Amino acid sequence: MVFLEAKFTILIFCSVMMFTNFHPTLYLDLPIVRIENGEILGEEHETYFAFKGIPYAEAERFAPPRRILKRWYQIRKFDKFGEQCAQYNHMEYNFLGSENCLSLNVFVPKSVLKSRDSVPVIVFIHGGAFMFGSSIFYGADIIMQEQNIILVTINYRLGVLGFLSTEDEIIPGNLGLKDQVEALRWVQRNIKAFNGNSNKVTITGFSAGGASAQLHILSSLSNGLFNNAISHSGFALNPWVVMENAKAKAYQVGNYLNCNFHKNHKPNHKMLLQCLKKVPTEKLVMAAKIFQPFLYNPFSPFGVVIEKYNKHPFLTAHPKVILENQKYQKRPYIASITKDEGLYPAAEFYNNETIKEIDENWERLAPFLLDFNSTSNNNELKLEWSRKIRKFYFDDEKITINNFHKLIKLITDRLYKNGFYNSLVLQSSHSSNLYCYHFTYNVTKSFTDDLKESKNYLGIAHGDDIFLIYNNRRLNEYSNDELIIAHDFVEMYRTFSQTNNAVYANQSIKPIKSSSFECINIAAVANNRMIKIENTFGEVDFWKTLNIPE
Repeated sequence: MVFLEAKFTILIFCSVMMFTNFHPTLYLDLPIVRIENGEILGEEHETYFAFKGIPYAEAERFAPPRRILKRWYQIRKFDKFGEQCAQYNHMEYNFLGSENCLSLNVFVPKSVLKSRDSVPVIVFIHGGAFMFGSSIFYGADIIMQEQNIILVTINYRLGVLGFLSTEDEIIPGNLGLKDQVEALRWVQRNIKAFNGNSNKVTITGFSAGGASAQLHILSSLSNGLFNNAISHSGFALNPWVVMENAKAKAYQVGNYLNCNFHKNHKPNHKMLLQCLKKVPTEKLVMAAKIFQPFLYNPFSPFGVVIEKYNKHPFLTAHPKVILENQKYQKRPYIASITKDEGLYPAAEFYNNETIKEIDENWERLAPFLLDFNSTSNNNELKLEWSRKIRKFYFDDEKITINNFHKLIKLITDRLYKNGFYNSLVLQSSHSSNLYCYHFTYNVTKSFTDDLKESKNYLGIAHGDDIFLIYNNRRLNEYSNDELIIAHDFVEMYRTFSQTNNAVYANQSIKPIKSSSFECINIAAVANNRMIKIENTFGEVDFWKTLNIPE
């Protein structure tokens, strides 16, 4: 009789699995989710289930990502994050990660998995200047307290492995962005299994991830894969996004690694590719250091390229040209900036020795710090730009600890605020449902605290808002006000993903219009107001006078 009962139970379990049609079932009190490749188990948290390290694509070195067709026929548990993508960790000065890294994580509130209702989906793209970073650094605890959102975080190839390009069909480039596209396709095919709504997908990202989110709006390759987008502290027109001299950099990497890629005294890209495929991963990744002569600056020597000679391009024109010509998806969009973005990378310069080196070697170092060394081959012109920039921001002062705030402002304007302003000005001429916020709240633990040697307060840094939303510290380390602000951000996410309207702390954010450019200023729990953003923001007019071609 016991045997018959056991057999009957197994039959019922199998029958349920056959007819669930992607809806979750339970096994040992854990939900089983059937995705296209097979059945998976997650990891239980207090308010949600986490499915970590799910492979979404596979790829050979310097090849586009491919959908994984192989199925598995036993239940697989995904309770550990996948490998970080191979990278140089400039915080700890070492190599880490793997080339087998194309995985994503799905976080689902318990109430969502137990229901039959579909909910909006947030897909988060991590930052790291297209050079480093991983989805593992962005927590889900805050977002999962909102019981009507699914969160997906993704890994993508970085640095040389993700963005090296010979500017032709041999190594076309933008592989990291194409990885992101493949992850979005995975979401479209599989998110229903978690009770997610594939028609309400919001892509969002931080820093390079924020720029990526805006680039997906501009790319025809991403058509139909999402509904709206949010960019935090990174935009398509930031000077570090589009890579100049991509082909020359590929040659430099080849020469550095002792590749013989010349045929009849001319560079042969197929020979270069074959050589680079044989180089050990660590040596290939670390080759990027040859483009960073001062600490890790410029922080993004490899980035986005324009693909003129590829059958399946991510970008066919410069982002500015695409925006000017209105040839992009008119999606609802939120852009955000913090007051002192330039603390990344400036916080690491906050010591007397490094500041002295910057002051005494300004004309040599400025092109690398401010990312215009590869913009022009004219050294006299770069010297002129360096001198004009120093005069404008410092007049005749030496650069010291005492006026370090001026260096922060300079880097903030050049590397972040100009791109923020110029992107939105172009987009606002042709798009509705366009919003922005300016973050000026002083958090108790800043993203840049680990970069600087001093405990002195320096400002509202790059990432200070994003790490409230995607907690990288324990919730009991949040102040009460920080918890309120974080929950207001999550409510903004939810409302935007459902309605395409932006609301923060029960206050509607006005859409940006070309004639009235306003952002909500998030300064405190109960003191937020719309502020007008003019061309003094980021000293846009000054930078236009330099006419740096990018």
